[in-house]
Amino acid sequence: MSNLLSCRPFRFVILILLGLCLMAYAAPTPSFGFRSHTNRRSIRGRWMRMIMEAVTKEDEQAFSSYLSDIVTGERLPKSGTNSIAAYEVKGTYKGHDGNNLVMKILPDNSTYTWGEAKALRAIGDLVDSGTIMYAEPHWPSSRYLPAVVIKKMPGKILEHIPAYMLADPKQKESFRREIAQLMCQKVAAVADNTRVIHKGNHKRNVLITLKDETLTGISSVELVDYGWPGTFFADENVNQADVKNQALKDCKEEWVNQWVEDRWEHLRND
Repeated sequence: MSNLLSCRPFRFVILILLGLCLMAYAAPTPSFGFRSHTNRRSIRGRWMRMIMEAVTKEDEQAFSSYLSDIVTGERLPKSGTNSIAAYEVKGTYKGHDGNNLVMKILPDNSTYTWGEAKALRAIGDLVDSGTIMYAEPHWPSSRYLPAVVIKKMPGKILEHIPAYMLADPKQKESFRREIAQLMCQKVAAVADNTRVIHKGNHKRNVLITLKDETLTGISSVELVDYGWPGTFFADENVNQADVKNQALKDCKEEWVNQWVEDRWEHLRND
């Protein structure tokens, strides 16, 4: 053994191996952080949960009572993927002016709709929830369905704004870029205040109010549709600053280019 150690090449190899062992021993334990990701699924288990996964036994009672004393008005354009119909509300309901409310009919009593009611309650938009008797013209009979009564958000979708439709291509792109930035700031603010992450930020789910009838200023940007599959809850173990920052980062990565480049189908004028 002493002869081996006296051999210069062998001693050199031993020193390298010892150095590697010391480096491995001294290396710090990695701190918690968000993993890099390319899609929603890869980060879901890391820092947020789908609304269905956050449902509790208490949330399952969201539609246990019957909605009474509510008078609906005109039917509105369909609101969200996970819905059957939406209606204006007449008169007053639960102390709220019906002009500021919308009733949304949901397809079934399930974790999807319980999760949506939970998210709406968390952000402060839920006025009431329950069951109603409802029928579509082509249905053979009426059926009991869950419904939510929610606050009506101000604004219009992008392609319902006359000033935008009359603008030239450069003006439109500049306007969409401004909306995208404000939209992501809104997503981050909602996440910061409520730990609810709005991921479905396409044109149908963003309402815009102008300061006047031109594209020179935006008064507000509001988000709608907090149902499946575009709504998530931040995991309880993630601190608030990380929730806000990651929601903002994801929104910019996933949506800004789509808004700026106008990469989606044209909407019907309804």
